[in-house]
Parts: sequence; structure tokens; C-alpha cells
Amino acid sequence: MKQIFCTMLAILAWAVPAGAGVLERVAETKTLRIGYRTDSPPFSYEPQKGEIAGYSVDLCRAVADTLKADLKLDAIAIQYIAVTAENRFQAIQDGAIDILCGPTSVTLARREIVDFSLQTFVDGAGLMVRPGVSISSLNDLATMKLAVSAGTTTESAVRSSFPNASILTVTDHTAGLQALKDSAADAYFADRTLLAFLKLHDPAAGALRIADEYLTIEPYALALPKGDSDFRLAVDKTISRVLRSPKLRAIVQRSFGGAELGNLVEALYRIVPIPN
Repeated sequence: MKQIFCTMLAILAWAVPAGAGVLERVAETKTLRIGYRTDSPPFSYEPQKGEIAGYSVDLCRAVADTLKADLKLDAIAIQYIAVTAENRFQAIQDGAIDILCGPTSVTLARREIVDFSLQTFVDGAGLMVRPGVSISSLNDLATMKLAVSAGTTTESAVRSSFPNASILTVTDHTAGLQALKDSAADAYFADRTLLAFLKLHDPAAGALRIADEYLTIEPYALALPKGDSDFRLAVDKTISRVLRSPKLRAIVQRSFGGAELGNLVEALYRIVPIPN
């Protein structure tokens, strides 16, 4: 499978001249390649086959509009390329995608291999528990069965916070919820906004409960090719403009359904935009 993925990346990147930046390639091909997650609502997901939606995806579509205007293109196409938690950063490094549009946490370790835009959201790792599981603090989880998506910053936080717990790694959030329903796990850790969205839209999750506790605070941003400052400036211009405009509320309403985002997110929307 890994060999097949690497071959696919090579095919997708074949037309990019060595050393060319994203703006140069987009100007030539009139195409922006967006990497998206299929399983990370409400930030990046497929509500149904052939449909791609989410808060981060909408921001990346706004980036495409910026590039169209800045590069004076008659039209710009968007090529959507599905990635996973495990291969998403490799896809950027290998030149298979131009921008990663999902719930991507900024870390210093990740900044060694990719660049990041201005912050787009702030969330935190929360937990969902199955019926019958009672916790009064995170300490109660120390010896429980915990599930978490593989290849995420949340997995690292869970492993370091609960070294004696039994930890089950799953491929996606659907599998995490299923582990709770099957009693294979007592708690499933993921970003709290994702858990709330899943509980709201999965009828079978009605009996599952989201705990009040947070394990981490996660700043989100769009991941970009390392060292491409011109493209990063175009992306940051887009984010600054969208966060100051009425378009932001339309994106939030479409993505989160009017749910209260909390003071941290509202503060971010005021602090992050950079003046022209």
C-alpha cells in the first residue's frame, strides 16, 4: 500500500519543475491541489460520496479565489486529493498537494518539515465516554481502556499523559465511536469540536457522553510547503481578509450549524488577522 501511495504521489507531482513555487505552478496549470481529510468533520470530510465540505476546506477555496485574482487568471480549478492522518505531511513534502485543509495542529516538530499559515481555529483534545463510565477528573482514566486516532498530536498527548492505560489506536473517528459502542474502549480522545459534531450527526452516538475535561489546547492552521514564502503570504492574506469579513460567519454557520464556538475561538478571530 505504501508503495502504491508513493507511486501516486510521483505521478501527481511530475509536472512541477524543480524548485518551482506553488504560485508559479498554479499560474502555469491554473489548478490548486487541495489535500483534504475524508473523516474529520466539521473541518474536512465527505458528507456523501463525491461531496467535499468543511470549515478548513472553505478557507482553502477562498485561497483559490485569492490566487485567481492575484495571478490574473480567467479561471482556476481545484483538484481535491484525499489524505490520511498518517500520510498528509508526506503529501506536502512530496509535492502531491499544495495545501493541507483539515484540523491540523501546529507543533514545532511539524514546522521542521512543513510551514503553516496564520492560525485558523483553536480547539482542544477532549474525550467521549461510553455509558456506565464515570470520571470526576482525568486521573480516573489512568487505568482505563482508551482509544485515539493514530498519527495525531492527540495520540502523543494520550500516551504521555496515561502511560499505564491500555491504548487502542484507530484509523478514523468512526472507528473510535465504534470502539465505545462495542465496549472495546472506555473513552475516545479527539478534538472536542469533532466529537461534538460526530455526536450530533451520528444517531447511534446518542448514549455516548462528552466529558467536560480538556487534555490539550490545539492551535489549527493550514499546512503548506516549507520555504515557499510567496505562497504563504497569499494564504495569510486570504485568512486575514476572511476573518475580518462577513464571509467568516457564513462559513462558520455552514460548518458548525450555529453552535457556540466559545471565547477562545472568538478571541482568535480578533487577534489573528494582520492589517494590509
